[in-house]
Amino acid sequence: MIEPEYLTNRDILEMLAKRVKEYRLAARLSQKELAEKSGVGYTTISHFEQGKHVNISLSNFISLLRCVGMESRMLELLPELPVPPMALREINKLIPKRVRRK
Repeated sequence: MIEPEYLTNRDILEMLAKRVKEYRLAARLSQKELAEKSGVGYTTISHFEQGKHVNISLSNFISLLRCVGMESRMLELLPELPVPPMALREINKLIPKRVRRK
């Protein structure tokens, strides 16, 4: 397995395509059935899984995830920050920038 910091965008997209195919097969769906169920074109799915078409739209990707029951996992990609950015900004205002020494 390649270390995450060495993955190219293409590597990540190919890995995602492989996983979508695995989940599609686990759900016992053909590419044609997945296309009908998701609204994503059969050719798009076929090319995505084969690595020929790696620029799948995010909307199409989410539709595929919904059909294989994995849309809830999308939230794990970008979890909510523990402290909202605006609150962090306010906290940072309270921290002195410099300490004066006498």
